[in-house]
Amino acid sequence: MVVGVDGSDDGLRAVRFGANTAKRHDAELMLVNAVDDTLMAGAWGVVYDPEVLQAAGVTANEEAKALALEIGLDPAHLKTEVVMGSPGGVMARLSEVADLVVVGRRAASGLERMFVGSTSVAVVANASCPVIVISAAAHPDPVGSKGIVGVGLQTSPGSETILRAGFQQAQRLGSRLEVVHAVQPPVGLFSRRLSPSQLDEQLRFAQGGIEAIAQGIAPDFPEVVYDVQVAADSPINELVSRSANYDLLVLGVGESTIPGFGLGGLLRGLMAHAECPLFITHG
Repeated sequence: MVVGVDGSDDGLRAVRFGANTAKRHDAELMLVNAVDDTLMAGAWGVVYDPEVLQAAGVTANEEAKALALEIGLDPAHLKTEVVMGSPGGVMARLSEVADLVVVGRRAASGLERMFVGSTSVAVVANASCPVIVISAAAHPDPVGSKGIVGVGLQTSPGSETILRAGFQQAQRLGSRLEVVHAVQPPVGLFSRRLSPSQLDEQLRFAQGGIEAIAQGIAPDFPEVVYDVQVAADSPINELVSRSANYDLLVLGVGESTIPGFGLGGLLRGLMAHAECPLFITHG
């Protein structure tokens, strides 16, 4: 498991999550601080000393290491690295040999929460393994205290992979699984409005399709209790409003032919506004 370290509150929240997960599964944890080499010749003609940046990375890693050891992680299972390169690129490369990457969201309050840190976006878009995105401010509670894992699901290729990941995370946390699908009613001046009966038919059709997918996976996880919730709402409204009740929200990244451009508005919006950690995998 790899955790991105940057000295921020969100970064330390990621370290805490990673250390607890590694301890629970007797896994190895690598704490990585990436020194952005674009800062060597920054804006306004300012040139940064690489030794100063390296020292700052070592300091951030030592703080993160102390936290992981305080949690009780076996020192033999803990490594730290300071690596030159853009943080998003470094973490994406390390994801090729990791089972899980954990990064902080680095979102603030107010207007700034409309945006997500560029590092977390780059990691999620390009990672070769699942990514946990977590925030100290928005996700302060210990993961596992609420007993529910959510999974946002569409009836599209890759849904089975994403739903299986939801079952796996619910099993790992000993939680109930809530499978959520939102049917977006037509909006806009020129959209054809659906009658109540037509909308109800769409909801029933979606419910049946998702239940069929779930019934094919659930036998592999007999201890996980699950239910399917289908709502007439925008996916982002539905998932954000439900996220406060979840320990974890499992989502999938759509395939893209252009590296780094696989994140749509829905996923970016959830990364900015969800009130629980996100487990994001490529479907």
